[in-house]
Amino acid sequence: MTTMTNETAQRSQVSWGRIVTVAAVAASAATAVWLLFTQVGGVDLEAKSGTGTQQIGIGPVIVSSLVVAMLGGALLWWWQRRSERATRRWTMLAVGIAVISLITPTGALTVAAGLGLVSLHVVVAVVVIVGLRRG
Repeated sequence: MTTMTNETAQRSQVSWGRIVTVAAVAASAATAVWLLFTQVGGVDLEAKSGTGTQQIGIGPVIVSSLVVAMLGGALLWWWQRRSERATRRWTMLAVGIAVISLITPTGALTVAAGLGLVSLHVVVAVVVIVGLRRG
């Protein structure tokens, strides 16, 4: 006599607590990078904006880091409930978006500002992608 069991493989799913934590870490890491470049290094993080320039302040750095992390986490959370390969697909999408986001620092007014802006993008991307994948 054989017994059949109906076992379902448990999928790893990111929690909202993890998403909020990763968003806070991403914002903190971005703040540290911003402080390092602007306060310690004396770099003006400025970029071309239309016909003028835009100063990249700490407020937009924190808010954009939080928004990107929360939106990325929400997408992963939603996708994991609908697909077995969600984490892999989300990771590929997130890496692609991170690479495309590196276009925006090309508008920096100086090389140092460009390095600072690229650093901000890379740090936030790494924290979000690695942090949410481990959820």
